[in-house]
Amino acid sequence: MTKGRATPASDSTAPRKRLSPEARRGQIVTAATELFAEKGFDASTRDLAKLAGITQPLLYRYFPDKDGLIEAVYARVFLDRWNPEWDATLEDRGQPVRARFAAFYDAYTDSIFDPVWLRISSFAALREARINRWYNHVVEELILKRLVRETRVERGGEDRIRVTRAELEPAWLLHGGLLNYGMRRHILGLPVLDDKPRVIRGAIDQFLAGFGAEGGGS
Repeated sequence: MTKGRATPASDSTAPRKRLSPEARRGQIVTAATELFAEKGFDASTRDLAKLAGITQPLLYRYFPDKDGLIEAVYARVFLDRWNPEWDATLEDRGQPVRARFAAFYDAYTDSIFDPVWLRISSFAALREARINRWYNHVVEELILKRLVRETRVERGGEDRIRVTRAELEPAWLLHGGLLNYGMRRHILGLPVLDDKPRVIRGAIDQFLAGFGAEGGGS
């Protein structure tokens, strides 16, 4: 480097790269996801604009209110992570339900057991009731009701009968227990069994062993 001369990278007068509206929106959502994961949904738009490297007026052009931004983060963190291959895994009746459920949760937890996802989900549960309701609805429709129906079918029952709350609660215990395991392992740093496949299969076995109890699953 020549002494006394700034390199192009350090030249503050160099023009910034102009992003397309779609790319700029994605940049803002990425910054919001990072900020919300660190500070929760109460983080200020001022901090968000600074993190994204833009002005607040530009931020408001893309997201006139914070609710719209939170919805975009929700879509990024929760909905966009859903892999369509998981649908086929859960509904492949050529395989026993235990094998299907284990394969699904192996892949699903690989996707969600990261600090950003776990922190966002925790903040949503505590501070964003609307986001938490959306998330719970998605989990019930895409995962839990399928666990119930597929277990019913394997045991000779019907999959068209409405899934009851009595059937969903054990499924929630399975799902929520695995999320708690991820939180303790990846966020809280608590001692846990360092064998995720074993933890998953043990939780599934408990669910299957109790399926049909208290009037559910029959």
